[in-house]
Amino acid sequence: MLILGVGYFLLGLILLYYGSDWFVLGSERIARHFNVSNFVIGATVMAIGTSLPEILTSAYASYMHAPGISIGNAIGSCICNIGLVLGLSAIISPIIVDKNLQKNILVYLLFVIFAAVIGIDGFSWIDGVVLLILFIIYLRWTVKNGSAEIEENNDKNNPSVVFSLVLLIIGLIGVLVGAELFVDGAKKIALALDISDKVIGFTLVAFGTSLPELMVSLAAAKRNLGGMVLGNVIGSNIADIGGALAVGSLFMHLPAENVQMAVLVIMSLLLYLFAKYSKIGRWQGILFLALYIIAIASLRMG
Repeated sequence: MLILGVGYFLLGLILLYYGSDWFVLGSERIARHFNVSNFVIGATVMAIGTSLPEILTSAYASYMHAPGISIGNAIGSCICNIGLVLGLSAIISPIIVDKNLQKNILVYLLFVIFAAVIGIDGFSWIDGVVLLILFIIYLRWTVKNGSAEIEENNDKNNPSVVFSLVLLIIGLIGVLVGAELFVDGAKKIALALDISDKVIGFTLVAFGTSLPELMVSLAAAKRNLGGMVLGNVIGSNIADIGGALAVGSLFMHLPAENVQMAVLVIMSLLLYLFAKYSKIGRWQGILFLALYIIAIASLRMG
């Protein structure tokens, strides 16, 4: 069992590494061809694609009557996306935030605060429907208002759209399969540990399902695509709440997690305040990373 778990773990990491790199390459080339901004690509195609593990995991966990894993995965992934994904990405390559991105982050912050308020007593199926509708509205608003930030590219040697789309799809499949193998392997390795569903949801499962966002964002950061990184993180968090948490609450009432929601609100508020200064630099990234470590440590101690 241990050998099989380690094998799944390592194979998942390999697929995540190469899949994320291909996914970013395909996304960037398609964005340039259709004159769509990197942020819009990150907040829509990349965000939904890399959030599929969270959505499927939370939905399945709720269906199997494991509410702690369902809500822990959704909220824990959001905290992981800001603290770990954005934190490490900003350390690798500082992110410049223009006025349009600041407006999008404000919309995201309001969405998180709204979710925290309606979830004080837990999330019912009605709450799930409302969050799902708001998520769809956000996607439409982002595509409609996303201004292109790309210079015209006349390089005739660029790969075709078909090739870029194939690259994107293969990369996405690699990322999703890699994340599944990684989580499965990690669960097999940690099978002997006596850990509650809540802690598993907020730590192991949340981290595992956030690996697509992590690998894709790090690959984008290495290419200095800050808008794509920020779009992926913001879009993924909205997808985790408006998709994973919302769909999970459709199967059963999810318990309130006010402390973790408060942590998410604080981190989201800091993100907005940092973005107001038009840059998320390395020291901000270090702060986000430290907050993530503190949040996980305090959860385990509790």
